[in-house]
This record gives sequence, structure tokens and C-alpha cells, in this order.
Amino acid sequence: MMKSVIALTCAALMTCGLQAQINGSLNRNAAKVTNAIEMGKNKVSVSYTAIRFGDGKWQKAKDNKDGYEGFNKFAAKKPIGSVTTSCDLTAAGRTIPAGSYSMFFTLHERAGWLLNLKPAEGETIMWGMRLKDTASKSACMKISIEPSDTDDTCAIAITFGDKSVSVPVTVKAKKE
Repeated sequence: MMKSVIALTCAALMTCGLQAQINGSLNRNAAKVTNAIEMGKNKVSVSYTAIRFGDGKWQKAKDNKDGYEGFNKFAAKKPIGSVTTSCDLTAAGRTIPAGSYSMFFTLHERAGWLLNLKPAEGETIMWGMRLKDTASKSACMKISIEPSDTDDTCAIAITFGDKSVSVPVTVKAKKE
């Protein structure tokens, strides 16, 4: 009986993982972070809640394929942050028109973690994140905008605990 109660509790936690990330006592006062970069007259900014990972159990949501649908629906309703750009961009091969987007992460059976940018109206832009091991573990999520040595380019770096990804970004706006 005790084993089935524990199993049901674990399954419930995994299906509402994102909710616990943002609303749980661990993240009640999590830092809100905003950073931006200006490239000429073009500006890109990212704002997000720097969720704390605790002991990392929420990351196990990836192992619960039966819970993906609930996890993804909640993530879309409760975004972790936003991205605003004053110009059209290309990020990891996808076009992002100028505007404001809610930002959230979802799971896909084959692609794993997906980064999603959803405009107020229109289709969500998403792509798979090929996470790599980091040199050191971060206690909370970090998202930064990193400058490049090339004009009109930067990268958005995302760190999840001991994994990270860097998304290349290029300004598509015409120079004045």
C-alpha cells in the first residue's frame, strides 16, 4: 500500500513539475532577471524567473512520457519568461519577427526539451535544445545574452543545473 502511495505521489509531482518550479515554496521568492543587448539600433531583451532546482527532481519530468501533455499545457499557460525584439531575428535557423513573446519550455518524446516563444497572436516558434554538460552545476536556471565578435549577432545561453545550450541569434533588420 505504501509503495503505491509513493508511486502515485511521484507521478503527480512529475506531471505538475513546472507548476512546482514557479509556485512551490522553493521558488516563491526566486529572482526575476532581465537582460538585454543592443546591436546598432536593434535591441533584444530576455526576462525570466530564475527558478531554483532544489534536488533536481523536476528535471525527471523528461522521464515521464505519460505526463508530457499536462506538463506542456501548464507551461504554455504559465510562461517562465519573455523575449522582446525590436527587429526580426534568426535564432537557431528559425525566423523570429519583431515583437514580444512569452517564453516557456516543453517536452517532446523524441526531441527532448523544447524552447518555445509564443507571440500574442499566431503560432508558437519552437526548437529542440541540444543540452550539453556544463563545467559546473548551477543551483538555478540562468539565461543570458552574450555578445559576439561579429556585428549583428549574439547568443542566448540557457543553463539548467548541469546542462546548457547556446542559441545563436542574428539580426535580420536592414542596417540604416
